[in-house]
Amino acid sequence: MTDTVSGLGPILSARPERTDHAAHLAAASGWLLRSVDACGGQASSKGYRVLKGWMPPYPETTGYIIPTLFALGERFGDRRHGDAAGRMGQWLTGIQRPDGGFSGYELGRQDDPDVFDTGMILLGFNALLRRGGDDRTVAAAAKAARFLREAMDDRGAFVRHVSHQMLHCYNVRSAWALVAYGRIAGDAEAVAAGLANADWALAQQRDNGYFAENGFKPGGNANTHGTAYVMRGLFQIHQLTGRRDVLAAVEKAADQVAAIVEREGWIAAELGPDWEFRSGHICLTGCAQLAIIFLRLAAVTGNERYVPLAERLIAQVAATQTVRGEKRHSGAIAGSYPIQGAYAPFQYPNWATKFFADALLERERWHAGQRSLPEDELFAG
Repeated sequence: MTDTVSGLGPILSARPERTDHAAHLAAASGWLLRSVDACGGQASSKGYRVLKGWMPPYPETTGYIIPTLFALGERFGDRRHGDAAGRMGQWLTGIQRPDGGFSGYELGRQDDPDVFDTGMILLGFNALLRRGGDDRTVAAAAKAARFLREAMDDRGAFVRHVSHQMLHCYNVRSAWALVAYGRIAGDAEAVAAGLANADWALAQQRDNGYFAENGFKPGGNANTHGTAYVMRGLFQIHQLTGRRDVLAAVEKAADQVAAIVEREGWIAAELGPDWEFRSGHICLTGCAQLAIIFLRLAAVTGNERYVPLAERLIAQVAATQTVRGEKRHSGAIAGSYPIQGAYAPFQYPNWATKFFADALLERERWHAGQRSLPEDELFAG
């Protein structure tokens, strides 16, 4: 562990008071727009690979980057973000499968549909529907919601069209998309299905707050990215329904993460069932996601213990970002720190930058005294 910690110097020395948050947000915003330009203005590149360049379009993350672009457009008063979001939505409607699902991974890599990818795209459709989506978007969202409902078993677990043919607790983020869609469209079946999956996810939580059935691959450890997906999905379902048991589950996990960050000063990418570190690298995406959850929990519960921890995680991610310069990764966030870490090694995945931008926007709202979640963000993110 000593060798690991010595290799995390820039992370551990990062301080919120020395972080130019506005500059980091502007850089992230610019890079996200460039990721769309790299795909002809129609989708977002999966990311930028060191020495290899831009990757193909990634439908899943193109979907949930849509609400981020809308938020950034409002923040900067720049129409380019909203225009790009609209084009991305149209592109997604054009690649939807007849069964309503969307193929997994980057475009062209896999034919089979995937529950998680479809749910993330539904979040993007939700954002468009909130802004008066056209008939194509309305139809595509309805088909995606039906696909997700039909992928569940009687317990509410997603068992069909799941990656590696295994259960994933983090698919509750797709359940959030279903509940949100149901509220927008008046679809009671979508709401009920999403809540059934939330109940299944709650049943996977252990007494210590850890979520079982949450690996990305068979035999793999839990990752902060996937753990944060579960927490965020449940938190948003709480926000839409007011269910206290759902919020309590998020708090239970958040308190464990908070204790780790307070004690260690950082959190490893991979975690065991007792929240023990199982890797020496950091998943920067997971850190940004956890910061969002901390700030939203502080706003909802009044527990400000979470705020300095969110500030610390944001500063740590910011310390890894190149803000200025002409490099194609300038403004982007890497998958891992160090960059050769096991999570998306030597890559700057678009979702890492998306969640970092989301975290910075959340931080701005906190410091502006805004404690209620913007209504649009109940339905997508």
